[in-house]
Amino acid sequence: MRTPLYHEHERLGARIVDFHGWEMPVWYTGIREEHLAVRNSAGLFDASHMGEIRVSGKESAPFLNRVLTRDIPAMPKNRVLYSFFLNEQGGIIDDLTVYCVEPGESYMLCVNASNTENDLRWVIGQNREGAVIEDRSAETALIALQGPDADPIFEDCLNFDPGTLKNYTFTALATVQYGDIMISKTGYTGAGGVEIFLPSEKASGLWSSLVEQGARPCGLGARDTLRLEMGYPLHGNDIDETTTPLEAGLSFAVDLNKPGFIGCEALRRQSEQGVSRRLRGLVLKERGVPRQGFACMKNGQKVGVITSGSVSPLLGTGIALAYLDRTIEEKEEVEIVVRDRHLKSTVVRPPFVKAAGK
Repeated sequence: MRTPLYHEHERLGARIVDFHGWEMPVWYTGIREEHLAVRNSAGLFDASHMGEIRVSGKESAPFLNRVLTRDIPAMPKNRVLYSFFLNEQGGIIDDLTVYCVEPGESYMLCVNASNTENDLRWVIGQNREGAVIEDRSAETALIALQGPDADPIFEDCLNFDPGTLKNYTFTALATVQYGDIMISKTGYTGAGGVEIFLPSEKASGLWSSLVEQGARPCGLGARDTLRLEMGYPLHGNDIDETTTPLEAGLSFAVDLNKPGFIGCEALRRQSEQGVSRRLRGLVLKERGVPRQGFACMKNGQKVGVITSGSVSPLLGTGIALAYLDRTIEEKEEVEIVVRDRHLKSTVVRPPFVKAAGK
């Protein structure tokens, strides 16, 4: 599968890889260069492989309140929330963002690319309330403009200052050149900026304009190292149906006090009993590259496993996310097994670097 921006990536000489069936750019000039461009100026990502599901009608809010972990009826217009689809055991089917287009009437769900088809089947199968569910993925492109210079670049292109938006809010903007677009003060980098939803056929024009204004095209490689520096989980690596939001340190996105939602009873039991493991951050004290699946040891005993790891381009050292036994606390030292070496690391609470504006 190809996004509406595939030929732009080809034209710019990107290295294309298979990402869950999508032909996507992994980098253009290099992961480190693109990563630092986002932290220091502005980078541009094609996120059009993500799925967009519209849920509407008078039953949309009760339906979403039952299948999601947040209080959907309480959402004001133009608010964005991070949330989950859970199974009955509290395992994470997918993590997603919910956009309140019109309270009680219309919502958009932005779901992970690799899960779009499964998520769509799941929500349709759960729809006993009779909400209207539409897959808008094919007709919707998503461009992420991220970094400290993102807002002025966007304003130069579209004569709108996204700096007027609060974090995790969005607005609709009617434009002559790019049609009706949605500007969301969200992102997956911690560097500030916006995500832009627009008609697929208009995506190439906006992409080119943003590049001309100075935004640097970036691939999936930099997107991954950027999110790792912030400690943001990646579905399929750090969270999946065998992990719960409480284990992953994402309880802020679960409203346990609201009326029953799928998976709530399992989470309430886990909250009362306590988790047996927790997703933690690790910073290497020695030279090495931590990778998914590497064991974590303490006093000769295995105490966890790495789910995501790399070398931080900003810090210049190895960092990782790992599920560790609940007895392991912050600032403790654990060893990461890299081949036949046991490398010392310190347990920390992510993010590994400060988010923009913090």
